[in-house]
Amino acid sequence: MEWSAHSSSPQAAGPSSYGSEFAAGGESPGVSPDVTLVATPETPAAVDQIHERRRTLSNASVRSTRSLSALSLSKVKVKFASTKATGNIARKLRFKKGDSTPDGTDAGVPTNSPVIDTDLPGVAPLGRGSCFLPWPRDLKARSIPPQGTLIDIDVGLSSPISPTSPIMRAGPPSELAILRAKGRSYSSPFPLSVSSPLDIVPVTPTDISEPVHVEVPNYFDEWLPRELRLKILVSLVELHEQEHFRLVTSERWTARKAARHRWVGAEKGVMELLKLSRVSKAWQSLVYDGQLWTRLPKLPQAVLERLCKDAGGFVKYLDLAGMSVLTADLLTGMTEGLCVDPAVPGELLPHTHITTIDLQGCTALSTRSLHHLLIRSPSLEALCVKGLTAVTNTTCTILATYCPKLTSLDMSRCNSLDGEGIRSLASSKLLRGEALRLKVLRLSGLKRVTDEMMWRLGKAAPDLEVLDLSYACHLHNSAIDAFVSLTEEEAKDVDSVQLTAREAGHDPTDPHKYWRRVTRLRHLALSSCTMLTDHACTNLAFAVPKLEFLELAGIGADLRDTGLVRLLETTPYIRRLDLEDASEITDAVLTALTPQNPSPSPVPPRRGQPTPLPEPGHALEQLVISYAGNITNDALLALIRACPRLRILEADNTRLNSTVVREFIAHARRRAHPDPYLGAIDCRAVGEHAVRDAAAAGHTRPRRGWRGWDARRLAFLDARDEADADAPLGVGQDECDGGRVVLKTFYSWQTVDAVRAAREKRRAARAGRRSTNGSGASGAMADVEYAVGARTRWWTPGGRRSGLGSPVLLDGGEGRDGCTIM
Repeated sequence: MEWSAHSSSPQAAGPSSYGSEFAAGGESPGVSPDVTLVATPETPAAVDQIHERRRTLSNASVRSTRSLSALSLSKVKVKFASTKATGNIARKLRFKKGDSTPDGTDAGVPTNSPVIDTDLPGVAPLGRGSCFLPWPRDLKARSIPPQGTLIDIDVGLSSPISPTSPIMRAGPPSELAILRAKGRSYSSPFPLSVSSPLDIVPVTPTDISEPVHVEVPNYFDEWLPRELRLKILVSLVELHEQEHFRLVTSERWTARKAARHRWVGAEKGVMELLKLSRVSKAWQSLVYDGQLWTRLPKLPQAVLERLCKDAGGFVKYLDLAGMSVLTADLLTGMTEGLCVDPAVPGELLPHTHITTIDLQGCTALSTRSLHHLLIRSPSLEALCVKGLTAVTNTTCTILATYCPKLTSLDMSRCNSLDGEGIRSLASSKLLRGEALRLKVLRLSGLKRVTDEMMWRLGKAAPDLEVLDLSYACHLHNSAIDAFVSLTEEEAKDVDSVQLTAREAGHDPTDPHKYWRRVTRLRHLALSSCTMLTDHACTNLAFAVPKLEFLELAGIGADLRDTGLVRLLETTPYIRRLDLEDASEITDAVLTALTPQNPSPSPVPPRRGQPTPLPEPGHALEQLVISYAGNITNDALLALIRACPRLRILEADNTRLNSTVVREFIAHARRRAHPDPYLGAIDCRAVGEHAVRDAAAAGHTRPRRGWRGWDARRLAFLDARDEADADAPLGVGQDECDGGRVVLKTFYSWQTVDAVRAAREKRRAARAGRRSTNGSGASGAMADVEYAVGARTRWWTPGGRRSGLGSPVLLDGGEGRDGCTIM
């Protein structure tokens, strides 16, 4: 017997058995599983084994073919000799050595070398590993073979298989066998000889489906220093601000989009920053680092407490305006968290580094909690406690003692505060020989304003620039005089001006001299101080040369030309003047505001001479003269033409006519002012044709709209939204166009109503299309028409008529240009 040169190795198992091919190499164990018998005279030629296709791991999940052991025995042919002799198959299947056939033809053939007929491809010699016993476990012979084999059961043999017959595993198939045959799988009916049923599955060194693990270094947490990581988080908020600014300045930002986004810009950046604290503890420590929270906005209570505890020494701006849930205990706890220990122990109390506090609308605070915060804020520069009942006169004393750097104070509408508190604030500084650093003082609605309080305030606050005493019902002309008056001795120490009796508003025959304090006031609000007259303006003449904003609305008929003209002649930098309800003023006031030379050429001053002052009115931007019935159109036209910066003119219920309307619109568009405004409500001389022509030309709009979350309920008409809409309204003007003039008249307000009705009609049409699934609805129902009688309203395109709900227009003729009676 000679062995073939084919290499042998174990074969991978199929899906239902451990191996798909097996061969027996004889009786002795350890022989190669791939054996070829050489023909000899004593041994007939054996059939060469045909190697079958080797199974791969990709075939592991494919259902196996039918097992060879399942073939019927009628198709199995077994022979003991090279020649096919007739006889009974039962006599031929004998395994005992020395047995011979009855006819003697097989005497020279050993009985221990059975072969299988080559009619079945891929078969091997009968024995362990053959098609009748294809269940090998290892390459070693079993001492006790399994009993009740397939041959014993199916064929009915009287004796079992020889215990010395080894069970061998077939070697790898040859290339020829792979091309000629297909592998098959065999399932073993015998109990497994291994400890686990999973042993029949071939084990590979690694799982081919397992991803390769690659170590990615954490550059942010492990490589960057903490300062750079904090800078990256700061840049996150800044990027949100820049992105929102670019979006607002682009054409993509519309009123509808703005109404859907409440948190934008820096507010959205803060929200995203807080979300990052959920990533890990390391990121949480970065987010709550005090270097990121110099400004503490309105946040949930738990976040505020955490930030005050972790970032107390870094907070400089405390902006909690509108936080009505801010209780006294919460503010006290936040104050304790914001405090830091003093540099020198025992020298000062624990204090904060806060410079700005805004508590407007925090109505749940108590006086004690507010004072607790103020006492521990020595660096405070700006304080807003508008409308808080917790503010008392004692609060002013605490501010004078513990807040020496205060420059801005807003105590408007504080019911528990009166003039005595402001007097104590000024007196405390004067007693210590110091001066208040206040530049902004807002005391709207202050009660019990006295001359002494105003005198002390004027003396203790020489740097005051903004003073709001509106709605101070007890403010009198003498209090204004006490605020700016000086004695001759006091005039030597401060900036003052000497006046004659005529200039001071006294008897011209009076030979005495009067001194006035030259203040730095830029904004003075005295609206609705009903006890004032134009004598207050006379007292202010020559004392407010830098005045820019003057509010004198609501005073009424007591405000006349004499004092106003004297004051306006000494305020060359006036920018905004509010004279609403001053019904007795005449064209003399407008003449005082009209510069004689609108565009003077700059003349260099001579050496040793002061620079000449500009003419009053050259910087005028806003003028309110509503209910001034004595103002003529000629004075208005001269003012509009001579004031190059005038962009807001409110002249409700005056003699203003259509000519002034056209002139203002033309000059505003030529000067390219942002958001120009003209109020002409209840002006009977303004006709419908003037408003119609300006609207048809695209020069006006009925309201000054803006794109933001706060404007969502006002429903401004935005042309950008209508351009993207499937059914445009076709009515009204773009209210968010800053280049259009805001023209408020009776007809303009009708346009607003028409837009609202058109939107309701379009909404109803869309609801009808949804209910009928688009079957019974018409196209874009966007137009709404307002018509009266036989006339078509100018704001309805197409000339269609409206229903009976429109206001009635009593028109005496087609050419009438008058008012509308409702």
